[in-house]
Amino acid sequence: MPHQSPPVSAILLCYNCENFIGKALQSALDQECPPMQLIVSDDASTDGTVEVVRDMLAAYKGPHQVEFYQRSSNSGSKSAHLNSVFPLATGELIVSFDGDDISEPIRVRRIMDAFATNPDAYAVYSSFSLIDDAGQLRSAGNVPHPRKGEQASTWFARVDSYAAGTTLAIRHEVVEKFGTLEPGINEDIVLPFRASLLGDVVYIEEELVKARRHGESLTADLGRFESLARYRERIELGIERAREHKVSRFADIQTAATLMPERISELRLLESAVHDSVTMAESSAGLVSKSLLTRLTALLHLWKTDAYPEERSRQVFLAFAPRLYLRYKRHTLRTRRKQSSSHNYSDA
Repeated sequence: MPHQSPPVSAILLCYNCENFIGKALQSALDQECPPMQLIVSDDASTDGTVEVVRDMLAAYKGPHQVEFYQRSSNSGSKSAHLNSVFPLATGELIVSFDGDDISEPIRVRRIMDAFATNPDAYAVYSSFSLIDDAGQLRSAGNVPHPRKGEQASTWFARVDSYAAGTTLAIRHEVVEKFGTLEPGINEDIVLPFRASLLGDVVYIEEELVKARRHGESLTADLGRFESLARYRERIELGIERAREHKVSRFADIQTAATLMPERISELRLLESAVHDSVTMAESSAGLVSKSLLTRLTALLHLWKTDAYPEERSRQVFLAFAPRLYLRYKRHTLRTRRKQSSSHNYSDA
């Protein structure tokens, strides 16, 4: 009897995560779902990550079909790494795992149920919680998602829209129809949009992943709030990335138009949505101007265009008291970093 491919291919990417890969891999192996293909791919780690993986897989006796691959050189980005792994996936569904995060045992089952309930879905993602280096719960993750009644394609057309990669699952068809990812753009920016061009994107309002927030990330965040000049640099970098995302979005829309010429009018509207989102991002730069008048003008424009309604409080805070806003953010991040350090010390 010929081998039957599993309906799900889980992909766990890892790189220099020796201290975390054990729990991440175990959470993938412990998935309470029908036997699935689990691809573990290491991106040329230089620490003990590979040894941990090899030891765990040698002892594994469970139902899942596990394959381990080790790159001889680092790919340079997660998107580039995925490009080398996607061809290995045989399942109809592809579920992403990260080497330092922990998935709940029911995660893949919930994802499979979501796809089964909505046959038009081409991507599914969920809420998540944040943990620190020691595995201590920090908070719920901030998971933006389409408002009730809003089309997924319109939402994900925005150049700043994404679905956290550690929670993301897609139909294999998304990869087949759109091809490889651009190495310089995060996969959680590109894949949900591509999926939305083909059909629906479903959000599960359940914390199915514990995503790790590293101390280094908190330090990097603290740096951008050190001064208005540093914060302006970060905003300008974000706008430059938004323009790059616009080019990527337009290319995907063109691919969709070739695949589905009967939807050309709808796709042209999406191009307008992409363009408008870049304009909104550019307008937001006015909130960090040295001029109070410029900041207030930017605030008024953002409100008139209903840009980023979920960020109203931040917009007002920045417009009227930018230095106070930065001071508040520095205090919040330093408190989090101190709490994370104390947890790590107590667990040492």
